[in-house]
Amino acid sequence: MKLESFRLVEEFVAERNASAAVALVEYQGRQYGPAAFGTTAFFPGAPVVTEDTIFDIASLTKVVGTTTLVLGLVDEGIIGLDTTLGDLAYKYGDVLQGDFLDLLRRYLPQEKEKISIAQLLSHTSGLPAWLPLYLDAKSPDEMVQQILGCDLEYAPGSQVVYSCLGFIVLGALIESLTGLPLDQVLQKRVLGPLAMNDTFYNPPEALYPRVAYTEWCLRSKQFLRGTVHDENAQGLRGISGNAGLFSTAADLAKFARMILNKGRSGPEGDRVVMSESSLGLLKTCFTEGLNDRRTLGWMLPTPGSSGGNLLSATALGHTGFTGTSLWIDREQDLFVILLTNRVHPTRNNEALFKLRPAFHNSVVKELGPGPHAI
Repeated sequence: MKLESFRLVEEFVAERNASAAVALVEYQGRQYGPAAFGTTAFFPGAPVVTEDTIFDIASLTKVVGTTTLVLGLVDEGIIGLDTTLGDLAYKYGDVLQGDFLDLLRRYLPQEKEKISIAQLLSHTSGLPAWLPLYLDAKSPDEMVQQILGCDLEYAPGSQVVYSCLGFIVLGALIESLTGLPLDQVLQKRVLGPLAMNDTFYNPPEALYPRVAYTEWCLRSKQFLRGTVHDENAQGLRGISGNAGLFSTAADLAKFARMILNKGRSGPEGDRVVMSESSLGLLKTCFTEGLNDRRTLGWMLPTPGSSGGNLLSATALGHTGFTGTSLWIDREQDLFVILLTNRVHPTRNNEALFKLRPAFHNSVVKELGPGPHAI
């Protein structure tokens, strides 16, 4: 079943703002789509996009993967939201595994010791938005070392600055607390239980024909396909807390449906992927009085946000730089998935920023009036 709103996405592709797009909406248990448009690249003869085309979902990795995993560790009592980097360095010596503990103790300056897990998740840590770590770092540990040693840009907790660096640290923390590589932890705790079989870091080459191309890479002198677009995630061998996941609309729908189903999955709802207490935390704004509304990991609706202005105030959203987005509205029993490769052939394309709010508003209007968030 399709929506009239999907025409906006079709027009977006027809106007060559991206070569590929897939949209999927679910409202009160009824699914619309996936609706697929375009081809996997602008090259002549490129495969037509299908419902199961795989996209580099970029920073959706932060919420589908990293945030979900950290909340699980908090729920288990392994760490707390108020646990600080200083606590990890000096009180978790018998818990942390691998090199992360040594990196904290050697390179964490005093000014960063009070940064909490909640601040890393809510982008209020004081860390810069981004640094070109990949230029000099020769290993994942050296990347973490650079982040720990960089200067803070503001006092932790005083403002919101969206930071990929904080999520790279969280990815390293997850590995250290579990003793497993990040991709294996995610498979064990989220992807496997949800049967998200088309979601992975570093997709196998056998699946490349289904993967949408992204940007021309100046370093490798080729269009990226199946290699993560984010340069720092490339430096982390494709597996990072800030980016790196590839997925399909149908797989992301399984994740969103789990959120709407109070953290449960499976035919009988017997698989608990997220606890109700963790989901309850995601209804709270952790940045009240600051320059942006954020909960843990996720965006909350604000004027001009990608989710438009018709979602509920507690709706959860996130975008990915490559041209992806996911909004989940528990009050309206609604989620909206939009996957594009808007960075193909280059990232100098801002048309998506107009499409996203228009598309979400159109979906809500078409399905029925909902509460205004703003």
